[in-house]
Amino acid sequence: MTFTPETGLHPGQDAFREHGFVVLRNVIDSAHVSSLRVRLEALLGPVSVPSPAQEVLPRIVELDARFADLAMSSELLTMVSDLLRTPPLLACSYGHRKAPGTPAHTGPHSDVAHLQGIPHHASLVMIKAMVALTAVGPDNGPTEVLPGSHRTHGAEEPIRVMLDAGDMLLFHANLQHTATANASSESRLGLWFVFAQPWMRIFPGYEFGADFLAAQRPRIAADPKLRHLFGLADPYAT
Repeated sequence: MTFTPETGLHPGQDAFREHGFVVLRNVIDSAHVSSLRVRLEALLGPVSVPSPAQEVLPRIVELDARFADLAMSSELLTMVSDLLRTPPLLACSYGHRKAPGTPAHTGPHSDVAHLQGIPHHASLVMIKAMVALTAVGPDNGPTEVLPGSHRTHGAEEPIRVMLDAGDMLLFHANLQHTATANASSESRLGLWFVFAQPWMRIFPGYEFGADFLAAQRPRIAADPKLRHLFGLADPYAT
């Protein structure tokens, strides 16, 4: 897998720190996108009528090795580690479908503002990454972000993030963002990974299963930093 940030971003970290988000183009190629999309659709099953505003498939990394490989890719973990300045914890992962004709399922919000005692405008406790498995245009539910809102109330105008299939949106969890309606005739499909400081807890209901962790032992032995990713390391060890 090769990460190829947009022109002028080096390697996207400056834009992330300034604006609170970055789009990484062509993170996975079309053949890989197709295989992941087919697998996610099979796991989700047919679109129901009427459809819920969103469908979430928790612990997606445990449902197919290809999803886990994406979350554990060295390029992604290197960038996230550089931004967090420590090996991350994978606090949550899920597959996502927003069916056609469904309304926005959230309003503008920060994912961490409710965590008290932390100066979020000057901190980075969590990063969200979304890999688009379908193109995200203006009508099929793009994520809307308020650039700069992760660090100041004097933010820029909101923008809707357009993606091609295989692109990744990476954003600061304190960035004000919102879902939008899918007014198109096609579902929007994506994979979401939440990377956090290793002293945080895995989200309730997203704890890794014993069989999955046992299957990761060879990879963890080869790369001990993965212990942090799965919540197996002591973040307070000196």
